[in-house]
Amino acid sequence: MSATAFDRVLPAEVADRVDRYRQEKIDRLDSVLRDLPGCRPWGDVAAEDLPLRYALAHHVFEGVSRAAEQGDAERVADLLRLRADQSALRPAHEAGGPVLVADPPRSAFTDDRALAASPVALVDPVVAASASPAVRDLVSHALATAVDSGFGATVSRNSRVVVLIARRRATDTSIRSWTTNALPATVHLDYFAEHEYVGRDLIHEAAHTELNDLFAAHGVALPDEVAYYAPWLETERPVFGFLHGTWAFSHVALYCEWLAGAAVPADVRALASAMHAKYAEHMHQARSDFDRAIRWVRAEPVAELITACRDRVLGSFDPV
Repeated sequence: MSATAFDRVLPAEVADRVDRYRQEKIDRLDSVLRDLPGCRPWGDVAAEDLPLRYALAHHVFEGVSRAAEQGDAERVADLLRLRADQSALRPAHEAGGPVLVADPPRSAFTDDRALAASPVALVDPVVAASASPAVRDLVSHALATAVDSGFGATVSRNSRVVVLIARRRATDTSIRSWTTNALPATVHLDYFAEHEYVGRDLIHEAAHTELNDLFAAHGVALPDEVAYYAPWLETERPVFGFLHGTWAFSHVALYCEWLAGAAVPADVRALASAMHAKYAEHMHQARSDFDRAIRWVRAEPVAELITACRDRVLGSFDPV
């Protein structure tokens, strides 16, 4: 089996429902900003690309909110201009669509629990200018690899802002990446010299954004007090976190299965094979708990998607 053979395109009716949910969120944010001086309708690339508009709407809203609190009218105006013209953000036009890439200094990160449990960078022209040509090329190759592996729809719908944190080695034990509902379709991640590993983490975080919106668009409510053991974290997680881990690491396992057989350096193939085995074994270990946890997802199309992805991983690896 390979990830390429696994159809990661959402069913049309599910994708349409998620897109309606996203546009409704954009409309709610727009309703708050539209009466501000200088606020214009969406234009340029974002007017044509819903995922970019979805990501940028949240960045602009959060940036404007903070600038307004500080009485910085000039910054408010600068951020509002990004709605109509994104050229100052230097969008890269990739196989999966337009992507904003940033590699900002630590001082550009906002440590605000209202946004995320971890520091995040809000996009503006200065933050977007922080990415060197080499870094932009690295992300470009990573996205192309994600598309080649069969996860093009995953990244094209859910990866529009890529913020790099720090360079790491693939064998490092402490590697950071995160997404947040406050900034959807945005990923913050440590990165590597090997673009194949960056592609892995882009897929992982895109899967989190996708599942957040699948849950929200289908009105899925999960209990906080029910928990299941997640082998990938070696701890119990609430249903929400357990299913998110299942979904995201299933994506990683399938990507690594593909990568292990791809035309890439031998050391990349070897590590990919080991990671596929690791996460596939985790899915086998969590099998019984998953069967109980998925029953909390009352939206049948969402439950079927999560189960199909997990089942594909189970079938890709036979634990000894």
